[in-house]
Amino acid sequence: MSFNSSDFLIFFPIVVLIYFLIPQKLKNYWLLIASYYFYMCWNAKYALIILFSTIVTYLSGLALDTLQQRSADPLIMRKKKIVVAISVLLNLSLLFYFKYINFAIGILGNALSVFHIQLNLPSVDILLPVGISFYTFQALGYTIDVYRGDTCAEKNFFQYALFVSFFPQILQGPIGRYSNLAHQFYEEHSFDFMRIERGVQRVLWGFFKKMVIADTAAVFVDAIFDQYQTYNGLAIFGVLAYSAQLYGDFSGGMDVVIGIASMFGIEMDENFKRPYFSISITDFWHRWHITLGTWMKDYVFYPVTLSRWMGSFSKWAKKVFGRKTGRTLPICLANIIVFFVVGVWHGAAWKYIIYGLYNGLIIAFSGLMA
Repeated sequence: MSFNSSDFLIFFPIVVLIYFLIPQKLKNYWLLIASYYFYMCWNAKYALIILFSTIVTYLSGLALDTLQQRSADPLIMRKKKIVVAISVLLNLSLLFYFKYINFAIGILGNALSVFHIQLNLPSVDILLPVGISFYTFQALGYTIDVYRGDTCAEKNFFQYALFVSFFPQILQGPIGRYSNLAHQFYEEHSFDFMRIERGVQRVLWGFFKKMVIADTAAVFVDAIFDQYQTYNGLAIFGVLAYSAQLYGDFSGGMDVVIGIASMFGIEMDENFKRPYFSISITDFWHRWHITLGTWMKDYVFYPVTLSRWMGSFSKWAKKVFGRKTGRTLPICLANIIVFFVVGVWHGAAWKYIIYGLYNGLIIAFSGLMA
């Protein structure tokens, strides 16, 4: 069930109407039921996957909360790290299997063929669950936040399940933080006509971006890219049209998500901030897919730069290249690692990895030249 389908035009008004008619204590349970129904409309089996991720990270949060209360235990930090490692391993293993297993089999086969070893591994016939990259990262962010003490563990399983599966954002984000969303689910939300009106306006603006700007640009993109040899230098217009298509489709989708959520009184994080007005590639990534960028910064960039091995690398770099370059090189390396992860996150293909490394190298060289 997509947002621009006739089924959603029936589903959504019913969900909103019942939400504002039922008592406050039942509102979140109703949203949870609606969210799972919405997700299961794509494939009922998908619900088992998101439920597994929810249970793992929920139990991890409770275990971390229990360990934090037993702070006298000298092995407390090691046990907490084990809990986080298990949560990360189980969730990423699930993501790897559904999204990357066939890509990994192909890489392994090609690598072995260099040594004249034929490995006839069959590809796995699986269908990628929609939204799995988004809700997996959102759930893992919660586990890490509880580990760091940035947020308290949620005791109510259904409340936490709603955080992971809230239907407006489950398909394409934005990647939410528990500290930003949890209190909003607990707050009382009464019917507000002005809020509904603003939400509808935001949704309509999103559909305009997707169905007018993006779809119109797609006509030119398909025509030029299918016969780019005949256009010669004019093929650049296909690239420009693709930029409009990509932005219109993705940012328009975010407008729809934010508008729908706001009608329930839930304010989602903004994901775009006029990215094509950026003054540098670094500034662009501060404006494009903002929640993914901040997730990578908090859960990949900082852990990498503050790691023990990066500290050793920094000391070596200062001795070899001097203090200034020695301080910059670890940051540059961390940026390359981050954008490699960004590339892999986007899809199981070499083009995404190259895309990530390309952006990472540009940002790294920009840092060295600054």
